Amino acid sequence: MEMEKLTEEQLWHLIENANWSTDHDYERISKEYSKLTNSEFEQLDKFVLDKCGELADKYNKDWLGYPGIDVSDDGWSDLRAEVVGRGKEFYENITVKKLQEMADTNDFHENFQYCLQRN
Repeated sequence: MEMEKLTEEQLWHLIENANWSTDHDYERISKEYSKLTNSEFEQLDKFVLDKCGELADKYNKDWLGYPGIDVSDDGWSDLRAEVVGRGKEFYENITVKKLQEMADTNDFHENFQYCLQRN
């Protein structure tokens, strides 16, 4: 049987419906995501990993450079996951300045990717 491939729009919709921006309860979100089929869950997990990876590719030099983005390795992972967890519009409009501001004001939480652990 052929797996249904979710569109990027559908994947962003799943992320945005989690309401990570207002409620960082990854256990609640994980329970919601556990209702997805294995295929949907795997596609969402890969999508989030890919988006976090794209942020790393684009901004690692800024994170490590001067003046840098003042977070640890774990913090950098959390910060990138936060950007993805806040949804498509936030992700598409992120800048070095905004990442620095989020790091400086501790405006991120640990860790949206925890929502993608099967219970």
